[in-house]
Amino acid sequence: MLPLAEIFYSLQGEGLRTGQATVFVRVAGCSLACSFCDTDFRVRREITMDEVVNEVRGYGSSWVCLTGGEPTLYNEVGTLCDRLHDAGLRLQVETNGMFPRPGWRLDHITVSPKETEGGTLDPWYLEHATEFKYVIDDRSDLRRALANPTAGTPGGPLLYLQPNALNPDAVRLCVGAVQEHPDRLRLSLQTHKLLQIP
Repeated sequence: MLPLAEIFYSLQGEGLRTGQATVFVRVAGCSLACSFCDTDFRVRREITMDEVVNEVRGYGSSWVCLTGGEPTLYNEVGTLCDRLHDAGLRLQVETNGMFPRPGWRLDHITVSPKETEGGTLDPWYLEHATEFKYVIDDRSDLRRALANPTAGTPGGPLLYLQPNALNPDAVRLCVGAVQEHPDRLRLSLQTHKLLQIP
């Protein structure tokens, strides 16, 4: 049984895959308690692997996003990755980057490091992430993003800045940083919130 918060169908609202139809499997539980977190990841469903695969396939999208909470907390999610891949689906994981999962079959890895909230980025992700997304509230957050040694470099993972929605100054800071580092940084907005969809 997997501890899930929810399964839902929407559009990916952040990062490289923005705008693509995606089935989201939100895993319950997280290793952190971020002050800015806007996600309810309490356990609302205990569900078998077969039930997850059947429900996800029923939506008809080829993309599945494993999100949380923190999906890499659970070894069982690796088994779910195998089952979903065997069903012909493509997988994205959204993680805080604390727990490496080299054996998981993933097509897209989005890492949102949370050093200010007590998280420690595992070095494995520096070489294996598709993209890094840093939530930016102030200049210290921006410095942390720019200190990532591989993200936003030629051949490295993409580097996105996402302004903290609760701070209007963060938008200006992010836009200015992207303009200052046009070949390294990209801006990521939570477009699903702008569209008022899940």
